[in-house]
Amino acid sequence: MEPAKKIKRICILNPQGYILYPPPLGKTDTGGQILYILQLAKALGKKHIKVDIVTRQFDGMPQEEQLWENVKIVRIPAGPKHFVEKEKMYELMTVFAKNLMLYLQEKRKQYNLIHSHYWDGGYAGLLLSKMLDIPHVHTPHSLGKLKKLEMQIERTPPQKLKPIYQYHVRIAIEQMIMNRAHALVVLCETSRIQILQHYIVDFEKLHVIFPGVDADYFNTAKTSYDQQVKLKQNSILTVSRLVPAKGLDRVIDAVAHLKDAVDFHLYMGGGSSTPEKSEEERVTEQLLQSLVSKYHIEDRVTFLGFVPHDTILPAYYRAADVFILAGRYEPFGLTTLEAMACGTAPIVSHVAGSREVIIDGLNGFIVDTHERKELSRRIKELVSNEESRKKISENAAFTMREHYRWNTVIDKFIDLYKSFL
Repeated sequence: MEPAKKIKRICILNPQGYILYPPPLGKTDTGGQILYILQLAKALGKKHIKVDIVTRQFDGMPQEEQLWENVKIVRIPAGPKHFVEKEKMYELMTVFAKNLMLYLQEKRKQYNLIHSHYWDGGYAGLLLSKMLDIPHVHTPHSLGKLKKLEMQIERTPPQKLKPIYQYHVRIAIEQMIMNRAHALVVLCETSRIQILQHYIVDFEKLHVIFPGVDADYFNTAKTSYDQQVKLKQNSILTVSRLVPAKGLDRVIDAVAHLKDAVDFHLYMGGGSSTPEKSEEERVTEQLLQSLVSKYHIEDRVTFLGFVPHDTILPAYYRAADVFILAGRYEPFGLTTLEAMACGTAPIVSHVAGSREVIIDGLNGFIVDTHERKELSRRIKELVSNEESRKKISENAAFTMREHYRWNTVIDKFIDLYKSFL
């Protein structure tokens, strides 16, 4: 009989963003993806698997940092000592991989497997998998071809997109990753279909594993933080980075249609935890403020700014009547799961991967958020009908509690990893 396969140590490779705990959500390139890899690592650590979250070192951050039992951040120098945006990260990946090899030799450390994230991490993962002769699992999080198509639909000309997003390089590297990685893990069925439509890939390499919710924080039980959050009647909540892809302008357009029909108050959470903002964030915030002024709804909209994730954010979800995820391009949308776990009725964009956890009309609504009047109608339906909203909220919380906790989801990852050992 074969001995049971044992995973001792995994490398979660995510070179971009600010990898810290708690994560400074809202800072450039620091959103749902960072949250996902932290929660994935934490769940693996609880199963007695050692995890290194390997990222790029900058701003004088320490090389190693213990987060939880079995989980640490390992920061590897590559390129400048300051922050580098994700679109330019691929240029540093050969140096990054070389320096990680030196670190592993120095520490006499071995990994059983690499799980890389986004195309910069995937590129480094390819190099390291070959050098270390270990399996490489990759999660793309978003796709260059799709993002390019979605952003072109929304008033951004292709000649402006190319220098900003490096699509020509990104798409070529994404295809190479798909050819060579041992497996691709995507967060929803939609992503699997999109990859098959737009890239050449072996179907058997593609695995759908939905993310989990950290039930320690995101649940319906009130805490001391709930006393700090007082929202007005018929409260509508959005939580996201302030970038065009999140479709926040659509929400303002939609609620503007309601200003004479129903009482409401829109709370917009998100933005950087520090004063520095990217150009994209500054422009988006100005656009949103100008729309609020244009519709004369200044007294109906509150910009919350950065909302700390594991402390006060669950209280905001619990206090809100409706949660909206309006993304133009949203490969998943972890905030949907968080809001539902806290018992908030969700309205989710028809392009968001997280819509797959929703049975339309039973535990939330799925809407083409480009159609502002349709979005407006659904908002009105929820804020006007307390009985219906209460039922949807209860169903949403039940769905998360029964099927989407990290402590059950993580076994699917472990089974996949073991299949390559």
